[in-house]
Amino acid sequence: MKSMRWFAAVAAVVVSCLAFAGSALTLPADWRSWQHVKSMVIPDKAHGLYGFHHVYVHPKALAAYQKGKGYPEGALLAVPFYDVVVENGATSQGPLLKVAVMKRDKTATATGGWLYGAFDSTGKALELDARAGCHTCHEAKKDRDFVFSEWTP
Repeated sequence: MKSMRWFAAVAAVVVSCLAFAGSALTLPADWRSWQHVKSMVIPDKAHGLYGFHHVYVHPKALAAYQKGKGYPEGALLAVPFYDVVVENGATSQGPLLKVAVMKRDKTATATGGWLYGAFDSTGKALELDARAGCHTCHEAKKDRDFVFSEWTP
């Protein structure tokens, strides 16, 4: 039960992060060619983290991701969110909804050395209060350099 309350709290903050995106980042054009490391789906449209989620890690960040810390300056992670389509008893990934991005930047001292951003399906940056909308939740993973997902070989 405690883990469900924690997950609900995390979901609320992530939704805030994805609802407002930052102008400090641009959406990397090549994020789809990075290493895919995780996927999950939340099919409930009422849930704050609705959709198919994938985590892509830039080659510069892969070794740190596998260790769970030590991200070098400029390291990038991208998390696209896709619609969930259910037809004829099959569930599949639909159109891209948005992409969340984290970039290691030592000048971002208010957010633990990370820039946060989110982009709509066309690549347009969404408005973002990175501190309140993203980093407040990521602080729970300070021991992992503020990154939630974990490598599973």
